[in-house]
Amino acid sequence: MTELADARRLRQLLMGLALILTFEGIVRKAAPPGFGVPLFLLKDAMVTVMAYFVLRMPAAPAISFLWSGYKLLAFLFIPPILVTMWHDPFLAIFGAKQYLLFPIVAFATFHAFQYSRMEEVVRFFSTLALLIIPTSLVAFWELHLPHDHWLNRTVTGESLEAFQAAGELRVSSTFSFVAQYCIFLNAQVFIFIIALYGWARRSILWKILLASLFPLLTLGSFITGSRGAVTVNFAIIMVATMLTLLKFKIRNVLWITVIVGGLYTAVLAVSYFSPDSTAAYSERENGRMIGVSDEIANRIYTSFFLLSHDRFLWTPFGNGLGIMSNGSDTFSTYAEVWRNRSPWTETDFATTLFEGGYYLVFVWYGFRIYVILSVVRRFLTGVNDATTITGAFVTAFVVITGAFGTLAIQPPMAIWWWLGVGTSLTFWWKCVGPPDSELPKDTGGSMPMGPMRKPRGRSLYAETIHGRK
Repeated sequence: MTELADARRLRQLLMGLALILTFEGIVRKAAPPGFGVPLFLLKDAMVTVMAYFVLRMPAAPAISFLWSGYKLLAFLFIPPILVTMWHDPFLAIFGAKQYLLFPIVAFATFHAFQYSRMEEVVRFFSTLALLIIPTSLVAFWELHLPHDHWLNRTVTGESLEAFQAAGELRVSSTFSFVAQYCIFLNAQVFIFIIALYGWARRSILWKILLASLFPLLTLGSFITGSRGAVTVNFAIIMVATMLTLLKFKIRNVLWITVIVGGLYTAVLAVSYFSPDSTAAYSERENGRMIGVSDEIANRIYTSFFLLSHDRFLWTPFGNGLGIMSNGSDTFSTYAEVWRNRSPWTETDFATTLFEGGYYLVFVWYGFRIYVILSVVRRFLTGVNDATTITGAFVTAFVVITGAFGTLAIQPPMAIWWWLGVGTSLTFWWKCVGPPDSELPKDTGGSMPMGPMRKPRGRSLYAETIHGRK
C-alpha cells in the first residue's frame, strides 16, 4: 500500500473517529443492553488501527520533535506503569492507554494531510463542521422533551434531573454526558474557522450552510447550561485574537473583528429569540451571558491547585494509573476500592497527582507544556498571512485545552486536543512546506520519493526542515 493510500485511510479513520465521538452517546442510549461496552471501546480500537497506519508511513522530519517527545514520554511512564501493575496488571494497561494512546491522533492527522492540497484539508474540516447541525437540533429537541424521556437519560438509563439549572436540564445532545458535548463545542470553534477558509470561492449552498453554523454553534454552547462550554469558547476566541494581533496585518485584524462582532451578535440573537435555550446558563451566571465570573475564575485556579482531599495520598509515584477514569471500577477491584474511599479528582492536576504522584505531575505536565510551546512557536514563526486567523484559532484551542483540560480522564477531550495539535502542525507545514502546485494529486499512485519543490527563498529554518543545505 502506498503512502497516498495510507494517508487516505487515515483521513477515513479520522472522520470515522469524529463520528464515533459525536454519536456514541445517542447510539448507546438506543442500543440494547450489552452493546454499551463495545461501543465505549470502539474509539480506542479506531485509534489503535490509526497507529498501524502511522507506523507504516515514512518518518516526517517536520514532526520529529513530537516523535522524540512522545518516545521519551512513553519511557518515563515505565515507573508509574510498574507501580500500577503491582496492584492490577489490567488496570496498568488501561491506565497507560489513557495517557499514551491518544497522541497517535496528532501523528495521524499530520500524516493524513502532509501531502494533501489545502482544498482537501478544508473539505475535510468543512464536513466535520456540519456536525454542528444535528447536534444542535437534538439538543434543542431534548430541551423540550419530558425529563424522563430516554434522550434525557444517561447511557445506563439513569435520570439526569440532578443536572438542572433554572428548572431546565443541561442537555447532552448526541453525547453520553454534558461534558462530552461541551468538549465537542470547544473543538468546533477551530473546526468552524477552518471551514470558513476560502469563503469567497465557496458555492452559494456552502455559504448558506456555513452561515447557519455560527448561530447554531452559539445556541449549542448556551443550551448545555455549562459554563465550561461558553467560557472555554470565549477564552479560545480571546487567545486567537491575541495571536492574530501578534502577527499584525490590517486585513486579519479586520477579519478577527468581524468574527468577534458576529459572536456578540449571535449571543444577543440566541438570548432574544430562544430564551429557554439560555435559561440554565443565565441562571447559573446570574444573567451574565459573556465573561468570566468569580466562580469560573476560581475553578480555573483550582484546575491547577485543587489537589486530592487527603494529603496522605500524595506519594512519589502515585496510587495507580487509570483509577479515576470512567469505568475503571467496573473491571478493577483495586480501582473500585480507591473510588469508594477517596473523592473523585475532578481536575486533571489532582488526577495526575493522585494516580502518578509528583513524578507523573512533572512528566505529564512537562510534556503538555512542551507540546503547547512547540505549537505556538511554529505558529509565530512559520504561519503566513493567508492562514493566520485559521492557525490562530487552532493554536488557541491547543493552548487552552492543553493547559486546563482533563486529558487524563476524558478520552474524548484528549482525542479532540490531539486532533487540534496535528491540525496546527499541518497548517504550519502548509506554510513552510511544498506549495499546493508542487504536490501530487491523489490518484492512488505512489508518493514521489524525490524532491518535489523548487527554490522559493525559504528561511534557514524551513530549509533545514526540508533537508536542504
